[in-house]
Amino acid sequence: MSKTNWTIEVQEDPETGDKILEFPDDLMESAGWKEGDVLEWIDNKNGSWTLRKKDDNTEQDATSS
Repeated sequence: MSKTNWTIEVQEDPETGDKILEFPDDLMESAGWKEGDVLEWIDNKNGSWTLRKKDDNTEQDATSS
């Protein structure tokens, strides 16, 4: 799978103040993710992060900056 980059704006939940990221449907589909998947956050040390689905059998990556 080739890597694709997305830029996603951090949002704030108005009720709780929690910071949230809403992943677009095309990112979810491209990465093979679905709601409820557990993601690993990897710091690329350049201001961007790689998100990887935690899965014993396969891992799908997407890069967010």
